[in-house]
Amino acid sequence: MSRLEDEMREERAARARLEAAVLRVETILTTALPHLATKADVADCKSELKLEIARLDADKPGKAYVWLIMTALLAAYACGLAALAVLK
Repeated sequence: MSRLEDEMREERAARARLEAAVLRVETILTTALPHLATKADVADCKSELKLEIARLDADKPGKAYVWLIMTALLAAYACGLAALAVLK
């Protein structure tokens, strides 16, 4: 009989430790979960980022424009070199 009582005491002590651990986990979850993003929040943020990237892609110049500017700069540089050669 005393063995059964000892086992019951151990069982109660183990249950008390388990209850304390469950309470700690519950406290952590209730404090951390409200600050975490939901799947809908992440999807909303993702769609906003895609729209912003599309807007930025539309604003950047095309390849033809870049080549035109590079050609104009090289022509201006060549004219400057020619002018320096004439002045010497």
